Amino acid sequence: MKAVTPTPRTLLLAGRYSQVFKEPLLACLGPGWVAESWCAEEGTEGLTRKAAVAEILIGSAEWARHAQGLGVEATFAASRRLGLTILPFSGVDWLRSEWVPANSVVCNVSNGSDPIAEYVMGAILNAEIPFREMDAELRQHRWTWGGGSVVGRKHGELQGKTIGLVGYGRIGQRVAQLATAFRMQTIAVSRSPGVSRELNWWRGMEALPTLLAQSDYVLLCVPGGAETLNLIDKDELSRMKSNAILINVARGPVVNEASLFAALQRREIRGAIVDTWYTYPPPSSMVGAPSNLAFETLDNLVMTPHAAGWTDALETRRVETVVRNVHCYLHRKALTDVVIDKRSATSECL
Repeated sequence: MKAVTPTPRTLLLAGRYSQVFKEPLLACLGPGWVAESWCAEEGTEGLTRKAAVAEILIGSAEWARHAQGLGVEATFAASRRLGLTILPFSGVDWLRSEWVPANSVVCNVSNGSDPIAEYVMGAILNAEIPFREMDAELRQHRWTWGGGSVVGRKHGELQGKTIGLVGYGRIGQRVAQLATAFRMQTIAVSRSPGVSRELNWWRGMEALPTLLAQSDYVLLCVPGGAETLNLIDKDELSRMKSNAILINVARGPVVNEASLFAALQRREIRGAIVDTWYTYPPPSSMVGAPSNLAFETLDNLVMTPHAAGWTDALETRRVETVVRNVHCYLHRKALTDVVIDKRSATSECL
């Protein structure tokens, strides 16, 4: 009798960025597995056809944004064997639990908290010590900032200043550690306050007005979504010190777009450093305005293109974490970074 060849198990790599995980994952999965790839040009029909047989899905921002987000819902609706979904990027505020099929688990692997914290501290240091401005002056033989004559302009310093953390997850915790090393005062608000040795105080969200009034730097590092939409609006901006700087590495809409523009234009606060925006170009393009308002005309704003965590070492860490989670899935061990778990008690990893 002819031997029956078992049906291969399928890994689906949804989006171009997911391709970086292909070879490491196939090496981890071993014989009996095949990899399918999808890109936006194949459309929703191609996506759902491949999703129907996938057991492991590696998503991407391209996949998450396909068809204005409807591609994600279609993926899960079409799946018949899906056990593990890994999203190797920051934030899942767009993902609805009801989309995820039964006996399936979703992990959100970012690995970006350390570089984002470094970005924040670098931005703060640059705000206190304007290296480029001092450099430009001295290249013109102007000692405007010089201390040698004891009459030059003075730059700022971090010690003694207060940073207020709105949200105290991994990013907030790492920033607090670094800020403490600079002898800054660190305060925080979050949904579930507790105790941290890095913080001078940590309170619930009802203390946000107090945090805004006390902070020289206000860092937004909360999740996106309906709960934090317009968390910082006209009233909140008016509570900030006139010489304070707002830093947003959360999601653009956490700050009301029009209110932020007006506050900066009128110089109601010293400035802002914004890495997350209101509009993004399509996945196939690298050109597009980050807002419908002319933020680029403001000279008290530092604009970066959602790049705070996008470093040369990030990908290596992500690959390692994704492979480790897939290995745990195969061997029924505990997964990390779980955000949605629809597994039954009998199917959960040990």
